[in-house]
Order: sequence, then structure tokens, then C-alpha cells
Amino acid sequence: MSTLFVKYEGPTIRAFFPPEKRERFLQLLGKSNRRPDALKILHHSIIFDPKWSTPVDSKSDIVDLLKAKGAGSKGYLMGTSRDQRILPLDEAFACVEQEAGILVCIPGQLAYYRGENGARRMILERGTSVHVP
Repeated sequence: MSTLFVKYEGPTIRAFFPPEKRERFLQLLGKSNRRPDALKILHHSIIFDPKWSTPVDSKSDIVDLLKAKGAGSKGYLMGTSRDQRILPLDEAFACVEQEAGILVCIPGQLAYYRGENGARRMILERGTSVHVP
């Protein structure tokens, strides 16, 4: 398992996925040969714990909203063509807006999700304190 998986993906999945789905999804995501299967689920049929997910209007200034909630200058990507990379926040957001995926701003505390074809946009939040470097 990579350091990035442990630092960003594990805490994010554990924080925002329904309890009954977490471990199975982490198993798929953590195996390089099964990661594409996990990403298909992420893009098309993932359901987040409703306690920690809030739909966002596509017309909102989501980057400013994320910054107001504590996002730093960079974000970690899950599920896009730049999967498992840390990029400047604006660039990472643009990537998620072009392709489905999760932008992790603060592992386990703040993220943004966009589903396939922009079907769902959600802020995932459980509080904030530490920024992505």
C-alpha cells in the first residue's frame, strides 16, 4: 500500500462512505489490479454517508467554498486521469470538473466529489484542521 493511499484515501473513505461499504471499497482501491473496478464504482454508483455529504449547485464557486472551509493550496485526486496525484487546488478542481472523482482537501475531513457527467456534485465535510501540503 502506498503512503498516499494511507495518508489520503484511507481516511477519506472511512470518513465519508457508509460504514457497511468502507472496508470492501478500501480493499478494492488498495489493490492495483482491482483499482479500476473501485474507480468505476466511485464514478457511477457510490453513495456517501448522508450525515457528511451536501449537494452543491454547479453554479457555486466551489473552490472558494472549499477554501472557506479550510482547504489549503493543494488537493489530492482520486479517480481522474491524474489519479493519486497532489496538484494545486485550482488545477485539481478543474480536473475533477472534467472527469468524475474526488478532490481530497483535508484527508478524512474535507473533500469534493463529482460524479460521472456531472451527475452529482457534493461537498464532503466532517470538520477541518490540517491542510494538504
